[in-house]
Amino acid sequence: MTPAVAVLVGLGIALAALGGPWLVRRAAPALVRAPLVAAVALTGGVVLWLAALLAVGPMLAWTLSGPAVLPGAAGAVCQRCLDAADPFAGSPVDTAVPVVLLLVGPALVAAVLAAVLGRELWHRRRETARTAAALRAVGVARAVAGHRVLVVPDDAPAAFALPARHGGVVVSTGALASLDDAGLAAVLAHEEAHLRQRHHLVAALTAALATHLRWVPVVAAVADAVPTYLEIAADDAARRRVGTTALAGALLTLGAADRSTVPAAAGALHAAGPDRIRHLVAPGAGRAGTWPAVAVGAHLGVLAAVSLAVHVPYVSAVLSGCA
Repeated sequence: MTPAVAVLVGLGIALAALGGPWLVRRAAPALVRAPLVAAVALTGGVVLWLAALLAVGPMLAWTLSGPAVLPGAAGAVCQRCLDAADPFAGSPVDTAVPVVLLLVGPALVAAVLAAVLGRELWHRRRETARTAAALRAVGVARAVAGHRVLVVPDDAPAAFALPARHGGVVVSTGALASLDDAGLAAVLAHEEAHLRQRHHLVAALTAALATHLRWVPVVAAVADAVPTYLEIAADDAARRRVGTTALAGALLTLGAADRSTVPAAAGALHAAGPDRIRHLVAPGAGRAGTWPAVAVGAHLGVLAAVSLAVHVPYVSAVLSGCA
C-alpha cells in the first residue's frame, strides 16, 4: 500500500460527508418502500463513516515512518505491533510525523466519541424516565381497544409511544374524544408498531450521534431522515391492520392539534404527522430512487470494507500479543 491509497480513502470519506445528503434525498423514493431497513441502514452508515474516518490514521501508519518519540522498550513494542498488524509488504515513506501520533490520535478520538455517545444516551434515558414519571403522576393506566395505554388529561388530541420500559403507549383524553373507533385503532396500532419494532433504539442512537456531529452534513441529513422513516414504518404496520382511510383520518386529527399541554419527552415517537398522508394514499412505485439507493448500499459496503480491513488487523495483532 502507498500513502496515495490512504489519501484517496480519506478523500472518499470527505466526499461521503459532503455528498451524502444529496444521495440520501435522491434515494428516498426507494428507501421509503422499506422504511425500517432504511432507518437502520442510514444510522449504521453514520457509524461506519466514523469507523472509516478513524481508520485513515492507522492506514497511513502502514505506509509512513517518522521520528521515534517513545522510549526504547515502548517504541520497540509499538513497532512490533505495527508490523504484526500490517498486511502489506513495502517500504514506508520517511516523514517528519511520528507514526505513533497516527495511532494514538484516532484512538483518543474514538474514546472521546464513545464517552460522549454514552453520556448522551444516558441523559436521554434519564430525561425520558423523568417525563414518564410526570405522566404517570397525572395519568391512568387502562385498556383501550385491547391495548394497555396510559391516558393523560389533555383536551388536545395526542398520542405517542415511550420506550416500553418507561410506560409504552400514551394517549390524551382529547384523542379518545376526537377519534372514532377506527381512528383510535389505527393510532394504537401505529404506536404498538413503534414498540414491537424497537424504533426507540434506532431513534436514540441517531439522536445521540447527531448531538455533537450535526455539523457534518451527512450526519445532519441522516438525523433528519431517520425519524420520518420510523414513522412511515409504523404507518405501514398500522395500515396493514386497519386500512389506509382510518389511519389517514387519524393522522389529520392528531396533526391539526398543536396545543397539547402534555410534556414533550425525549425518546417519544409521535403518531401525529399529516405530512405523511401523501405516502399513505399514494405510495411511491416504479424505479424512482433505485439507483441512488443502490449507490447508498454500495457506499455503505465500501465503508464497512475499509473499516474491517484496517481495524481487524490491529485488533488481531493486539489480541495475539503482537507476535
